[in-house]
Amino acid sequence: MGFEQGLFRFPEGVDSSQYIFATYYLETPLEPHQAAEILASEQSTGTWMRIKYETEERREKYGAKVVGVHPLPYDAGQCHLPTKVALNGKINAAVVRIGFPTINFSPNLTNLLSTVVGEAYELESFTALKLLDIELPPSFTQHFNGPKFGIDGLRHILDIRDRPLIGAIIKPCVGLSPEETAELAYQGAKGGLDFIKDDELLADAAYNPVKERVKVITAALKRADEEKGEKTIYAFNITDRPSRLRELHDIVVENGGGCIMVNVAALGYESLSELSAFAEVPIFAHRVFASAYLRSPYLGMSLEVLNKLWRLGGADMILIGAIGGKVYGSDAEVVASARACNQGFPHLKRSLPASSGGQWAGKLAGNVAAFGHVDFLHLSGGGVFAHPMGAEAGARSLRQAWDAYRQDIPLEEYAREHPELRAALEHFGG
Repeated sequence: MGFEQGLFRFPEGVDSSQYIFATYYLETPLEPHQAAEILASEQSTGTWMRIKYETEERREKYGAKVVGVHPLPYDAGQCHLPTKVALNGKINAAVVRIGFPTINFSPNLTNLLSTVVGEAYELESFTALKLLDIELPPSFTQHFNGPKFGIDGLRHILDIRDRPLIGAIIKPCVGLSPEETAELAYQGAKGGLDFIKDDELLADAAYNPVKERVKVITAALKRADEEKGEKTIYAFNITDRPSRLRELHDIVVENGGGCIMVNVAALGYESLSELSAFAEVPIFAHRVFASAYLRSPYLGMSLEVLNKLWRLGGADMILIGAIGGKVYGSDAEVVASARACNQGFPHLKRSLPASSGGQWAGKLAGNVAAFGHVDFLHLSGGGVFAHPMGAEAGARSLRQAWDAYRQDIPLEEYAREHPELRAALEHFGG
């Protein structure tokens, strides 16, 4: 699906700074240029038939403009989306780039997505349509404040400057009481975790309500912090109806909690923006549900697009998938989505990418190598709480893996003198 960016040119005499540019992969039984024009028209001034009030002047001012079509070879031999259009044995593939005038919509994420894709997914002209990237001009992004804390703010809170953040997800996902959750958090924190969070499946449950959970966990972490001389923050899942977000946020803050989490893909873009506007603590954005429109290469949008939108909406940390982990997606795709968390938008703070999904001590060095830096969160679940020596040992194994990497000592050699790491290698790496 590669293409040359230089093939795309904007029409001369038009101020491109007042346009949002969207890049798509599409498949169609139509000629690719014709299909691109249909997409641009349907998502701006046009409909299935030319009407009286769609004047040339209006088309020029408000119409989306096709600024590039790059045909690609198509050899899949199948139709990837159902269509009523007669295929006649021919499907074309292309990458296209379309510019949308920012005058068409107010600066919010819901209207943005309604414009650049919206009804386009409904059009029978396309047997595949994937939004690959979106370029947003300062005239649009200036209306967003982005993360309040971001990478630098999180490092300041934790007083960690030169290594990845080490974190864990409480396991089992559901069924624990507040006291059991607090005990696991204490063990992980004592072992050296910088960050712990609720699982995305546990929010304000009747058997483990947020209010009770915050009280006992903050007390447990305070005890661990005093014992180890380091700080651990915990992200409490407050995913709920938009009308309850402030209430649950305030419960966390008033009871000493230092971070909140929302299932942002299920919650909604504008709910994230509203939450960020009043949040007093960092926000962890979990991507659960997003794979419904991420996973197929023939429908939906890319994680890079979503990460840009979530950063605009105020996410301080964003779950991006896993390097060498259990979830779908290549390492290259995970690295690209990590870049989207903190590149571009120079007036915004950088969101911290969280690599999670089958992560444990043996995966830490691979994450550092893949990202090429240490500005990420290495987030384990079973890699800590399924450690054969317990959660504290699981946390210690992660810190030991970093010490080995920092000193350029092979893990197996370092593990000879560190039983927690040795047990992790034997248990998870076998």
